[in-house]
Amino acid sequence: MIKKLIMLGLATVFSAFPLTKSYAYSQASKIYIGADYVYSDIKYRNDTIYEMDDPYSSISPVIGFNAYGIGLEGFYQFSDKQINKSGYESTLKAYGIDLVGEAPLSDNFSVIVSIGLANYKFQIKQPNGWKYDQDANGPRFGIGLQYEILPHIALRTMFHYTSLNAGSTDFYDAVSEISGGVRIMF
Repeated sequence: MIKKLIMLGLATVFSAFPLTKSYAYSQASKIYIGADYVYSDIKYRNDTIYEMDDPYSSISPVIGFNAYGIGLEGFYQFSDKQINKSGYESTLKAYGIDLVGEAPLSDNFSVIVSIGLANYKFQIKQPNGWKYDQDANGPRFGIGLQYEILPHIALRTMFHYTSLNAGSTDFYDAVSEISGGVRIMF
């Protein structure tokens, strides 16, 4: 299902290219910074619920560069502490880089797609006080919308899906995230 959504998003963006005009904000090179609020949901292999069975709220500062609708964006994400019903405390930290494509739909509105790599670190404290870390990494895919409210300020919302296929853990499967934030362009 996720692969179909990603393919649909990419097809929508690439089909929109011939329909769009050359808008100034997408044709110029720009460096930007920003921050997102991220809501993360952890998926486990075999539908097993482990220590991190709660969704996470995170803050994610970003920095990026975009030229002619294609760019790179780096992020670092850190969550609040969660305590689940079994008494486990856990936090989530992540970082990564995305290749970002922007397809303008109007002067101020555009579709954003991304593909990249992400690393997630899960810090867990059991009820008996024992602490340990788990890390996982994998490819990350995203699709979203951006609205430029002023010439150098834009609002962005994205859906990201990261398949966690490598790292020190064997029971995390994927992370699905919804984010909303702001970009300040220079």
